[in-house]
Amino acid sequence: MKLVTSFLLSLIFCGAFPLRAQPLNIYTEEWSPISFSIDGKPAGLAVQVVEEIQKRIKNPDPIKVVPWARGWKMLTEQPNTVLFTMTRTAEREQMFTMIGPVAVGTTNFYALKNSGIKITSIEDAKTAKAIGVYRASVEERLLTEHGFTNVAASSTPLLSAKQLMKHRIDLWCNANLTAPSILSDAGASIDDVESLFTISANHLYIAFSQGTPNEVIEQWKSALEAIKADGTFATIYHTWLPNDAPPMQTERIGLGN
Repeated sequence: MKLVTSFLLSLIFCGAFPLRAQPLNIYTEEWSPISFSIDGKPAGLAVQVVEEIQKRIKNPDPIKVVPWARGWKMLTEQPNTVLFTMTRTAEREQMFTMIGPVAVGTTNFYALKNSGIKITSIEDAKTAKAIGVYRASVEERLLTEHGFTNVAASSTPLLSAKQLMKHRIDLWCNANLTAPSILSDAGASIDDVESLFTISANHLYIAFSQGTPNEVIEQWKSALEAIKADGTFATIYHTWLPNDAPPMQTERIGLGN
């Protein structure tokens, strides 16, 4: 009996019997309509895309909606971690592996209508009293890299939008994809503000932490390609962004490429 037990154990450790894949820690944030929660359940464009990927690859791991700073911390510290959506930057390509894009937009400076503020370059925005931005977001990092000292970081994009509507900040730096929904939650409308200047394009990806197995990432990428090829992705995209063209290419960028 001992010999049989030892033989079976040796087979397992040698890989003759496949072990169950490590569960993934999957995080997203409150960033409607790309991702958000309703009654404690995740929803949104990117959530539906990820759920469709999970269905096709039979991955049962739950999606957790957390503050961006917490998701970022988990992604930088733990293997087998997924965070979406993440704006592509050169710095992040050196830190993670990403597949996508799952959405494409722009990062803009917004001001209240008839504010009288004029911006023709990113440098002009440095004269504003304060610029609202989501803490630990790509927007905050972008402004910091450009030497801004008038950044007012908030724990959520909604707080920044509310500050703009109450005249507590001059400008709000945010993605065009989410600005209408955030303003609606703030009791306002996209018609109450105007986009004064576009800082950069905003390509959004699904990010995987260092230590996540290559075969897992490739499985997710193949599923995303299939979703785009059969029309499912376009259907999901137009449900949330009916006037925007979905990004139909799929690429893998970052570590290990």
